[in-house]
Amino acid sequence: MPDPTPSRDRLHDLISRQTDGLITPEEHRELAAALEADAAARKQWFLRNDIDLALAGRAVERVERSLGPGPWGKSDAAARKGFRAAAVAGPVLAAVGMAVGVFGASAVWAFALPRMPSAETVIRVFADSFESGPKATVPALPRGLDEPDAWRGDEARVVAARQGVAPAAGGRMLAFERSTFAGENPPASAWSDVYRFIDTRPFLRSTQGLTQEHSVTARLSARFALAPDACGDGEAYSACVDLYAFDRDLAESPNPLPVAWVVENCVASGKKRVPLVCGRDGWQRVEVEASLPPQAKFILVHIAAVRDEPKPTSEPAVFRGHFMDDVVLDLHVR
Repeated sequence: MPDPTPSRDRLHDLISRQTDGLITPEEHRELAAALEADAAARKQWFLRNDIDLALAGRAVERVERSLGPGPWGKSDAAARKGFRAAAVAGPVLAAVGMAVGVFGASAVWAFALPRMPSAETVIRVFADSFESGPKATVPALPRGLDEPDAWRGDEARVVAARQGVAPAAGGRMLAFERSTFAGENPPASAWSDVYRFIDTRPFLRSTQGLTQEHSVTARLSARFALAPDACGDGEAYSACVDLYAFDRDLAESPNPLPVAWVVENCVASGKKRVPLVCGRDGWQRVEVEASLPPQAKFILVHIAAVRDEPKPTSEPAVFRGHFMDDVVLDLHVR
C-alpha cells in the first residue's frame, strides 16, 4: 500500500512530477492516497495548481498580444486554444475541491488527478538555417565523421533573399543550382541532392536507461520555397526529405558512396516526397520520421529538389529559384 502520509519533501516531489507529466503509476497511486488522507496535502496540491494557472494566465496574455486581434492561421488558433484551456482549469479544480466534502475523497481524486500522459522527451540533434558555415556544398556524398562539417552533394549555394523569396528563418537560405557537381560527369539526372552525416551518439547517451517499452523516433523536417519565376512552361517540381540510420560510421563505405549501398545497409529509413506548387506564396514544410532500433547511432540526412517534368534529358537539370531552409532533426523518446 502507498504511504498515505509522505514527508513534505516527498509530497512536493510527487506533485511536481504529476504536473510535469513524469509521474509513474506507483507514484500516481501514492499521491492519490496522500491527497485522500491529508487535508494539508490537498492544500499544497491546490496551491501548486494556483501558481501554475497564474503562470498560464500570463502566458495567455502574452500570446494574445503577440497574435493581435486576428485573423489567425491554424497554428495561432491552436496556440490560443491550448493556453485558454489552461486558463479555465482553475474553476474546474475549485469545483473538485468543493466536491470532496460532498462525495468523498476517493471518487473525487480519481477524477481530479488527470490520466498520466505518455511522457515524451524531444532531443534536438541538429538545426541549420544556413546562418553560418560553408557558403556552398562540398562535392560528392559524405563518407564519414572525419570529413568537414558541411552539406555535401550536388551544386547548391547559401544565399540571401532573392527572386522575391525571403529566408524562412534568419537572413540566409540554401539555393539548389544543378543536379550534379563538378567532376561527377553523371548520366542525365533531375535530382539536386544534398546530404549531411550526423553522429547521434552524444544525444542518445541520455537515453541509456530506456527499457524495451521505450521507443526512439527520428524526425527530420525542412522548408522549401519556389520563386515566382522558377517554373517554366511544362515544368513540375517536388521536394524529397529522407533519413537513413546506421549502426556504424561510413568511413569504411565504398568510395564514391552509391545510393543503392546506403539503402541496402541502413538499419532504418524514412522517405517523404511531396509536390512543390509553382507560384505558391510562402514556405512549404516537409517532414519525415523513422523508428530507430537500439543499434542506430548515425543518421544520413538526404534532401533534394526534383524536376518531375520534363523528364531527364541528356543534360543535368538546372534549378533557377528553388530554395531550402530551417532544417531540423529531433529524436523523440517515449
